[in-house]
Amino acid sequence: MKRLTPSAWIGELRHLLPAASSDFSASAVARWHAHAGATCPRCGAFFVSGPGPHPSPCGLCAAAPPPFDAARSLFAYAGDVRAAIVAAKYAARPYPVDAVALRLREILAERWRDLIPDGSPPTVVPVPVHPWKYFRRGFNLPALIASHLSRHLGLPFDPLALSRTRERVPQAGLSGILRHENVAGAFRVPRGRKVPRAVLLLDDVFTSGATAEACARALKSAGVDSIVVVTVARAVP
Repeated sequence: MKRLTPSAWIGELRHLLPAASSDFSASAVARWHAHAGATCPRCGAFFVSGPGPHPSPCGLCAAAPPPFDAARSLFAYAGDVRAAIVAAKYAARPYPVDAVALRLREILAERWRDLIPDGSPPTVVPVPVHPWKYFRRGFNLPALIASHLSRHLGLPFDPLALSRTRERVPQAGLSGILRHENVAGAFRVPRGRKVPRAVLLLDDVFTSGATAEACARALKSAGVDSIVVVTVARAVP
């Protein structure tokens, strides 16, 4: 596996960081354009054309269905959406957590309402980060968003349902195959912890699906029946 030197990582981060003048206010978030095109009903992949949901899964899901039941992403990982996430993670800038959670609540109540069946409310579970990364940053962005989203939806929130047991290298910059290898077996449900029947797994970015799949495998191995993955953004080619 290719490993970047510290100086190379610094160079990559300098390239990624947004301009200090970027507007991440609540009013700006309200203007971010949500993806309105067709998506794969299973993994949530953005299709090139066509409105709304697509009746058939994408080729990858048809050949090898992922361990989660469905995945959806609100925005494309580009422009101000991407800049806000990168700025929060790597430049310690405040993230518009509540404004983004409200956008997620709106779409879950409307276009994605079938993801939360009546009578079977899921528990909102954030994708965890490795402890050393948490202490370095002082926060876990998916957990912050998940906490606000659970309150807005009136759903239970369990930030400790999953733990990250190891981290080889950061996922950023890795190819799809290496991403899957990097997180294989990296998540677990703590021993003796009672898991809910249904989980809404919240993450900030869906890239290759490697992290979502690794989390889903851990949750289903522990007894979770249904897992819906919701991310703020999705990386697109």
